[in-house]
Amino acid sequence: MNPTLVTTLWRQRLTSPVRVAILAALTGMPLLGVAFMPAAGLGLLGGAQGLILTLGAGMIGQDLSSGVLQLLFARPVRRPEYVVSRWLGVGLAATAVSLLQLGIACALLAGRGAVPTAQEIVMFGGGRLLESFGGAAVLALFSSLIGGFGDLGIYLLVNLGAGIVQMAGQVKQWLWLSRAGAEINAALTPTIDLMRLVTATPMPWFPIVSYASTVVLCLALAIVVINRKEFSYASG
Repeated sequence: MNPTLVTTLWRQRLTSPVRVAILAALTGMPLLGVAFMPAAGLGLLGGAQGLILTLGAGMIGQDLSSGVLQLLFARPVRRPEYVVSRWLGVGLAATAVSLLQLGIACALLAGRGAVPTAQEIVMFGGGRLLESFGGAAVLALFSSLIGGFGDLGIYLLVNLGAGIVQMAGQVKQWLWLSRAGAEINAALTPTIDLMRLVTATPMPWFPIVSYASTVVLCLALAIVVINRKEFSYASG
């Protein structure tokens, strides 16, 4: 990991008014639901998909389009180090925002006399952490394939395609097709249901292996794609 690359990514995100405004909306709107419907608990906060997309869109593609990668790789920065640092930067940022939102939600619930249990807080926070790093890995792969914010377009197209496949399977009553669409959609934001994992006996290993393999495969493919790109260093 390169701390400079990580902090540079954070600085880019924080200096973008559009991203900050979207993050504020994604963070604040669910908290309004928690404040007015405390009985629903932490479930109203939903997932971290929106946060990941907002923080991660263009994580590599922007540098690819602007020519920053040529300058970076002309210096002692290894390409795998760059990809991993971008992934960690987005994953850590999404986790931080998620935990901030979780802390505010717990304070609101405490004020309404509906404090969640310690297990619920830990399970929710851990799930958000896994989702943040899983989604960031998938977005890193998409971002390595195309410049600018094309990764967001790929993500949305795959998401739409998975929904169409799942719907077609339900209409035709083809269980295998519906399952395929659901699996593709789930692979876009890998995570683990921690509550189900810790309460199951014996512990199911498939969700852990599936999550880890998806994250590792996406990062490995992103590194391969970046390694195969040719850059001209004449201007550096």
